[in-house]
Amino acid sequence: MKPVKAQDVDGVVVSHEEVADDFRHLEIEIEGAFLDAKPGQFVQLLPGAATSSPLLRIPLSISHIDLTASTFSVLYEIVGSKSETLSHLRISDPVSCLGPLGHAFPSPPGGARPLLVGGGIGVPPLIHLGAHLRGEGRSPILIVGARHAGKHLPPRLLSPATRDLRQATDDGSLGHHGFVTDLLAAALKEDLASTATDQSVIYTCGPHPMMAAVARAAEEAGVLCYASLEEYMACGFGVCVGCVVERSATPTSAYEQFSRVCVDGPVYDSREIRW
Repeated sequence: MKPVKAQDVDGVVVSHEEVADDFRHLEIEIEGAFLDAKPGQFVQLLPGAATSSPLLRIPLSISHIDLTASTFSVLYEIVGSKSETLSHLRISDPVSCLGPLGHAFPSPPGGARPLLVGGGIGVPPLIHLGAHLRGEGRSPILIVGARHAGKHLPPRLLSPATRDLRQATDDGSLGHHGFVTDLLAAALKEDLASTATDQSVIYTCGPHPMMAAVARAAEEAGVLCYASLEEYMACGFGVCVGCVVERSATPTSAYEQFSRVCVDGPVYDSREIRW
């Protein structure tokens, strides 16, 4: 999916609500390229009333686009001063929006079955991806994990992405008692039992240890895996070099040893990253 050219545009809040423990869903009315954003791309937000706090924009993945209403949505967790400032936005408040930024998820090859594996606040870009794939006639499986039931997003936000939702919790309060990798292993076994010639392809986003485990599972199963990395971003367009990750390939120079997530990613073939 070819990225669209980024813009810096002011949007307006049309909806803002708590949807899980400390998780907020923010919908912004806007014009321009944001409505053409591809699954996996992100935006940099700055509340219109903010002056010195937060000084930097807040990077968030796009979770949904409504072309009829001219809105896009993001989901975020209140974890610090920047997200706390964002949580004070009210209906009709202005928001400065920079984006869409980054590279999108590649399309699944051939007839491969998409397995979408997310954890915590890494689920939003997979919602966008799942809805896009369903619009193309695909049938993605969405596997999501959280610490407990209260941290899971509600079905109304997840349902556009899939008709096959599989959930896990660390404490067993909802769905499978265990990790998303347990559910992923079961889904990959279905490939072995299937008569289809095309294998699955994995798309993942979430905590780094979870994605590393998903990448290892994909490598062992011999299937493609694309990971959307969640590194701290300050500028969002490659200037500050604050979001670098180490490449797995042997570098020919120090410069080639690292990759800037905001401009080279955030989506990578999982084999490119040194986990």
